[in-house]
Amino acid sequence: MKTANIMFFERPFPSANSIVIQDDQTFLVDTGFGSDVLQAEKILSDAGIFPKQLNSIINTHYHSDHVGGNHYFQQRYDLPIAAHLWEGEMVNQCDLESCGSQYLDQPVEQYVTNR
Repeated sequence: MKTANIMFFERPFPSANSIVIQDDQTFLVDTGFGSDVLQAEKILSDAGIFPKQLNSIINTHYHSDHVGGNHYFQQRYDLPIAAHLWEGEMVNQCDLESCGSQYLDQPVEQYVTNR
C-alpha cells in the first residue's frame, strides 16, 4: 500500500503555514498572503515541487493569510481551488468579507473556487 507524502512548510507570522500532500495527485493546502506569493513559489521549488505539477489548491478557510496567493497560482498555473461550499459561494460572488481583507492590510485578489 502506497502512503501519501505530506510536507509541512512553516511560514513567518503572520502568513499561514502551507502543506503539500503528494499521492496520485499533488495538492497545496493554503497559499499564504498574496504579498508572499513569490516566497511560496520558492519554498515549493526548493522542496522539488514545481507549481505546474500541482493538481489543485485546497483552502482551509478564506482568511487572507490562507488564500492571498490563490489568484496568482490560479492565473499563472490554471489551478482549480477547493473550498467549503458556503465560503466558495461567497468568494465566487465577490463578497467583500471574503474577497478583501482590511486586517493586516492584505487584500485578496479575486479567484474562483471549485466547491
